[in-house]
Amino acid sequence: MKKYIIMVLSIISFSFCSFPINVSWAAEPLDENIFQWVQSTPRASYFFNKDAMTFEIGPDGFVNTDILLVPTVKTFDNMQIQDVIMKRQWRDLSTYRFNELVGVAEYLRINLKEHTVEFTNCTYLDQGYNTLYVDYTRATQNIDTMSPKDVEYNFYQAILAYEQEHYKDLLMKDIDKVHPEQLKAAGIKIEKDKDSKHKKDSKKHKRNR
Repeated sequence: MKKYIIMVLSIISFSFCSFPINVSWAAEPLDENIFQWVQSTPRASYFFNKDAMTFEIGPDGFVNTDILLVPTVKTFDNMQIQDVIMKRQWRDLSTYRFNELVGVAEYLRINLKEHTVEFTNCTYLDQGYNTLYVDYTRATQNIDTMSPKDVEYNFYQAILAYEQEHYKDLLMKDIDKVHPEQLKAAGIKIEKDKDSKHKKDSKKHKRNR
């Protein structure tokens, strides 16, 4: 019996050494006032930062409502974390501090006219949701060519639905950089002095083009 217990403990000890245990359960839950949960799969949970979601500021200094910028977070379960670690090991890539891996942050640049999703920055996150200083790249995706059964397709659709529902709120975030015509079309009223400043700035930028 004693030999059996020793053997079991040895096996458990070997398992702990061979496969670093991730304590993602210790990570603080994402703030629901900032992050919108969309869905969970057997391997990951998908969130987007509704607080930091904005329209891109164009070269003319004004909001471009065709381009939506969205920080996102995917948190992993232990199976997905181990999968990431093993794949990096196979590719002879660094796994330093990956025992602290909790998920990834991906910054999306969504072209609302062309229905494309560009990944401007992707990084792994530790349990404090800080970067592990390891970046990776992803190819641009076309939403129109994706299957409706695709998990990421549903994620993007949720983001687009949020943008449509909160269009006015998004404009209000950069109200001083929105053309008066766009504000009027959205039904947003601004003070007369601000309206005058908007028109002057708009004419100035048009002359400088």
